[in-house]
Amino acid sequence: MNYSTAKWLIGILFTIGLLIIATYFFMDEKGILPSLFVDVFVPLVFLTWLPALLLIIGLLIARGKKEDKISNKTLGRSAVVIAALFAFRWLTGYFN
Repeated sequence: MNYSTAKWLIGILFTIGLLIIATYFFMDEKGILPSLFVDVFVPLVFLTWLPALLLIIGLLIARGKKEDKISNKTLGRSAVVIAALFAFRWLTGYFN
């Protein structure tokens, strides 16, 4: 994947996640929050921000290794970093 494509995808996914969060808080403030939206809020944010995080870390790794494009191997390494962060959080409760 090219760097420019990754940057665009990061921007689009991050913006979608922010819009979902802004909609949630706006509707909660007005008192018109449907229960279905409450149920799908966390999965929607997770499904938009996790790939963005994967691409951000992959972009950083690829730039550090002076690669021309982001390869599947680099995305795999970024997935390992994300898994390690989740495992660290789960084992230690550090981010609570």
